[in-house]
Amino acid sequence: MSRGNLAARLLAAIPANYLLTSLATAALARLLAQGLGVPPVEASESATLLSFAVFAVLAIVVFSVRSIARLWIGFVLAAAVMGGWLWLSLETGGRL
Repeated sequence: MSRGNLAARLLAAIPANYLLTSLATAALARLLAQGLGVPPVEASESATLLSFAVFAVLAIVVFSVRSIARLWIGFVLAAAVMGGWLWLSLETGGRL
């Protein structure tokens, strides 16, 4: 593994993974609270607990994927979808 390859994977494994996990946690909390009618406190707790598993799985995926380009495309697309959905959810529904 070259230094550039390792650097790209480390960048994806730590800061990009944190960003993606944060977006997933916020989106899941909104979905549970607004879509399924779970009380907001329980929705936040459930989403936060699940975020630890999401972070670990994404960290494993970062080092198991063969193509760095596909990895980053997947991360960017996932972040755009979750970020867009979260933004729309906040614009239409207000606070959690």
